[in-house]
Amino acid sequence: MHEQNQPHRLAQGVVLVCNAHGREFIEITHSLLCARISIEGAQIISHVPVGQEPLLWLSPEEPELPGIPLRGGIPLCWPWFGDDRQGPAHGIARISKWEIEDVAVSESSVKIILVLPQAEITRQLPAEQWELKVEFLLGDELEVRLTSTNCGTQPQPLSQALHTYLPVSDIHHSRVVGLNSLSYVDQLTGKVNEQQGDVQITEEVDRIYFGDIGTLRLLDGDSGRIDVECAGSCSSVIWNPWQDKARRLKHFPSEGYRQMLCIETANAGPDARHLQPCETQVLTTRISRYHRSD
Repeated sequence: MHEQNQPHRLAQGVVLVCNAHGREFIEITHSLLCARISIEGAQIISHVPVGQEPLLWLSPEEPELPGIPLRGGIPLCWPWFGDDRQGPAHGIARISKWEIEDVAVSESSVKIILVLPQAEITRQLPAEQWELKVEFLLGDELEVRLTSTNCGTQPQPLSQALHTYLPVSDIHHSRVVGLNSLSYVDQLTGKVNEQQGDVQITEEVDRIYFGDIGTLRLLDGDSGRIDVECAGSCSSVIWNPWQDKARRLKHFPSEGYRQMLCIETANAGPDARHLQPCETQVLTTRISRYHRSD
């Protein structure tokens, strides 16, 4: 997509650009990686370590229009997950315009911090008082840290997810390791089941796993693996729309379900929280890619 206007330099190798539709992005070019973050939604949609395949999946049909969550990367679900509360699906964070708080570049990494303005939180959640920021640490790996603080005088409910879209060469030959024996809520049926063995995708899947999760491993046929390390979380969401739903989704190829799988670090389902006044919750995901030779 062609960019318009002149890029605004934020730091060495970091620029703010506006696409032809008026949507702003931070673009990062570093000796270790290239990356792209949407200001609207504070959504990273691309992270490509030098000499490697992308760490994130973005729909090839995504038009990158303003006012619409982007189909891919890591949308921020906050302060509710799914339809836990009335309002936009997955909360307000992914449909709001954020502000840049800090940009720092070193030889080994790039750090970007964005904050959701207080005025925007008050406008959309007038009965609640929050501070919210997201930190991206970009290098050979990708780390995303979402920090929520209850600034009010009453407990406030919080469910959230780092809705990470990961690329696979073929979903039929991929599997997720690390969830064996954990219970999960099947959001398609409402039932609670127990995982037996690795997770293999053979139909539409929308599950909230809960328990001691730690690091999950996405094995991608003969191509290697992607590790997803979770912190501040006792739940993880596994999602793939499969064939029928893929045809109904906007900005999603009809066969796109074959090339992606969402593994989401979360506080969702039984892991939803209530933050006390002045309490802070930090939700973190760290994503690494390993090839067969590694």
